[in-house]
Amino acid sequence: MRVKDICKIKGITLKQLAERMGVPPESLSRAISDKGNPTHSTMQQIASALEVEVPELFDRPATGTITCPNCGTEIKLTAEKV
Repeated sequence: MRVKDICKIKGITLKQLAERMGVPPESLSRAISDKGNPTHSTMQQIASALEVEVPELFDRPATGTITCPNCGTEIKLTAEKV
């Protein structure tokens, strides 16, 4: 996830982001850690507090595929202009 990078770009700390979200900094840190598994609503809260769209919180795969963390299936991604 790119949350830390987006915070740096926007000039805020993770603590400030947590304050904007109304959650303890530790909860935010757990959610965005490599082992974190944030809910969709948490992702929406983070995106809203950072004033970005949810997809911007994620790295874009260089290969156009991602691997499902649950079953290991490779999923091909395509993009379309909106």
